[in-house]
Amino acid sequence: MLILLISKKTKTTQPELWQLKHIFLHIYLQLHIISNFKAMKIIQHIATYFLALMILSSCTEEIDIDLNSSDPQIVIEGSVSTTGESVIKITESVNFDESNDFPKVRNAFVEISDNLGNSEILLESSEGIYSTTSFGGVEGRTYSLNVQVDDKTLESVSNIPNHVSFDSLIVNKASVPGFPGAQENDLYYEVRVQYQDPADAVNFYRFVEIVNNEITNSYVFDDRLNNGEYVTVPLLNFSRELLPRDVLEIEMQCIDEFVYEYFNSFGNTQGSSATPANPYTNILGSELGYFNAHTSEVKKKIIE
Repeated sequence: MLILLISKKTKTTQPELWQLKHIFLHIYLQLHIISNFKAMKIIQHIATYFLALMILSSCTEEIDIDLNSSDPQIVIEGSVSTTGESVIKITESVNFDESNDFPKVRNAFVEISDNLGNSEILLESSEGIYSTTSFGGVEGRTYSLNVQVDDKTLESVSNIPNHVSFDSLIVNKASVPGFPGAQENDLYYEVRVQYQDPADAVNFYRFVEIVNNEITNSYVFDDRLNNGEYVTVPLLNFSRELLPRDVLEIEMQCIDEFVYEYFNSFGNTQGSSATPANPYTNILGSELGYFNAHTSEVKKKIIE
């Protein structure tokens, strides 16, 4: 248990209160990730045991699985970018047996602030989308998100790391994806990215793949195995198919560790859905979603 004591005689200024809150949120999120990791290990053991039972049982045996319905949860997909734009998408979760038509949350209170005391209330630009182009991200700053929906309060913090330059985008035609047993595919392309990883910091990266203005995939990496090296890494998507005149864009984001843990918890993600499984989250007040303050650099390739 973490106990934070403040003497009644101590006068605490507003920036100091913000720092205390920021420290508490970061410690809480770190403990939350650790606890989620243990839970994931338990789930893996249960899944392995369940799979073994299925293999040993008769192929004609009926297995009834009770997928209990649950109350909808608020889902946040939030970003603060060094491009100058901040966008918070708010929806509600649905039950397992329902369609993936996530209800949009209207008329929420959404505020973003930074560690220098700057803040802005985001207006609803379209259904469930709260955005602004006048409050963007700055390297080295920490951003706080506060969302209020009816009687629920959701909060998060995210730090923008130093920018790492996106050196090269390499796109090559390849008839066969690079894995054993793959079938020929005349529309398949290999995509690789290159950048110089700084040696004086622990770095986390996210690459967003966009085809014709639609997000098709997302990839995350850390620098545990290549700290300080010049990195060439493939963006593996064996279902990638590109046609002549398609516009391929790759956005490189430098992200913090909590955001990395979120996306890494379910690997590469097809499409733009924020919660295809039950990943980690850095949102306090919900088990679903993320808040990502990040750098941004985009490279583009038109398929010939």
